[in-house]
Formats: sequence, C-alpha cells, structure tokens
Amino acid sequence: MSARIIINDNEVTNPLLKFILIVGAIVIIALVTAIVIFVLLPIVGVAVTISVGFIVVFIIAAVLSVVTLGVVAALIAWIFGAAEFRFERKHNRFK
Repeated sequence: MSARIIINDNEVTNPLLKFILIVGAIVIIALVTAIVIFVLLPIVGVAVTISVGFIVVFIIAAVLSVVTLGVVAALIAWIFGAAEFRFERKHNRFK
C-alpha cells in the first residue's frame, strides 16, 4: 500500500493494520453519510414541510376570512338595508 498512516509521530508499517485502519475509516465515513442522508435530511424535510404547510394554512384562512366577512356584510346589508351615517348641522349660524 502506498498510503502513509502516521499516529503520534510514528508511521504504521504493518500492512494488515494499515488495511484495517483504511477499511475502518471508510466504514465510519459511510455510516456518517448514511445517517445524514437517511435520518437527518428527512427530519429537516419534514420540519420544512410542516412549516410550509402551516404558512399555507394561515394564508388560506386569512383569504377565506376576508371573503366570509364580505359575504356576511353583503347579506346583512341586503336583509336589513344599507347603513348610512349622516353628519348634519342642526343650527346653521351663517344663514
């Protein structure tokens, strides 16, 4: 093997030990990669999906509440008549 493995300023020269260290490093890297890909990313994806879902639900609820308010106001105006506010002077001093 052409790999140089140095531990505590001493080079590992035993080929079997080099092989075990290299295979062990590859296995550990594969396990960490698998944990990140198959565990952490789905958890983050679920959290993002839930957050986006809540945002969409609140936007739809706000739009529907405005529509409901408009429909209820139109129905009340149709049933009871339009409400008007008039401001008039009772005493006109300038005439």
